[in-house]
Amino acid sequence: MAGSVIDWLAAIEGEAALAPWLATKQEAARQQLQTLSGPNRKTELWRYADAQRLKQALPAATTAQAEVAENQAAADVVIELNNQGLQVHGDCPDWLQVTDISGIEPTAWQELLFDQETVVNLANTAYFNTGVRITVAPNADAENVQVALKYQFDDAGDWRFIRNHIELTAGAQLNLKEVHQSGRINVANVYAMAEGSELKRWHDVSLNDAQQSISFHQFELSGRNRVINMNRHYGGFVQHHNHVVNFNGEASEYRSGSINKGFNNSHITDIVKVNHNHKNNLSDVTHRSIASDQSQIFNNAKAVVAVGADQSEIEQDLKNILLSEDAKIYSKPELEVYADEVVAAHGSTIGALDEQSLFYLQSRGIDIQQARQIMIESFEQEAVIC
Repeated sequence: MAGSVIDWLAAIEGEAALAPWLATKQEAARQQLQTLSGPNRKTELWRYADAQRLKQALPAATTAQAEVAENQAAADVVIELNNQGLQVHGDCPDWLQVTDISGIEPTAWQELLFDQETVVNLANTAYFNTGVRITVAPNADAENVQVALKYQFDDAGDWRFIRNHIELTAGAQLNLKEVHQSGRINVANVYAMAEGSELKRWHDVSLNDAQQSISFHQFELSGRNRVINMNRHYGGFVQHHNHVVNFNGEASEYRSGSINKGFNNSHITDIVKVNHNHKNNLSDVTHRSIASDQSQIFNNAKAVVAVGADQSEIEQDLKNILLSEDAKIYSKPELEVYADEVVAAHGSTIGALDEQSLFYLQSRGIDIQQARQIMIESFEQEAVIC
């Protein structure tokens, strides 16, 4: 692996004071890294992205921060990870516990299995030096409380490695906004959901063309869970987001909506893999992607239905718009089904803005630029699920 992953791990600032058992796990991950090569176009998850950008010096920003998503508004509780470490703002209710990841107990630690495809996420385990553990207990008022998890580091170009554990106890609810505000980050999140818990999550990554964001999100659903996962990925030198959903019980649902917007020379990857390991679960993945200038976007939604996972329901809807001749979009829905009684549908389209619709809007007195914007906003709204 020399000269591949290690190169872009340079200049990591300070390591957390980890418990001996956790330091041992990090060392094991570092040893595993030595057996793997860096991410490249021969691997499925990086086939359509330029992994070499991960170790390049950041270019000078030629644009301001990409448009700010509306749900970056102030929350009731703000958990911020920055150059000074972990900071919590606002009154933290009794049912919400926030602690530094370095103090997590061995029994609460969630193992993540990584391989060549997810080598950049394995690097997170090997080198993380900050993060948070969030524990949520049942409370009737939780549905009305907004919790924000924000990453705000300086733009010196150093990679920041963040590991978070979000644990929902039986019957708990959480509204979580995860926002990448600045810096060059690699984050791995685990969402451990006990029976009957519900998660509503927003993921906002709005970057200028000199910023980078890598994320891995693993959802562990016990049974009777509900996850609403809304993602907005705008701009950036590199964005690479990987979601893995494991149905470990019955009667759960996972709904995901993503809006991916590339401009200038940004590369955005948005991947969702849902493992239907038990029967009577539902997954619904909707992506809407727009690429302009020389940007590049890769969408992938995959569902694997195990033997015996009957009554599974799956829908994948990936639609994409190219706004320039130099932009590229790769879109691939996948179904891998080993059960008989399954309802599944998937589809993908790539095209341009409809000329007849543009003409209709212009005929009603709307200028061409405004007409294009109306159509783009309407297209994006199809993926808004919360």
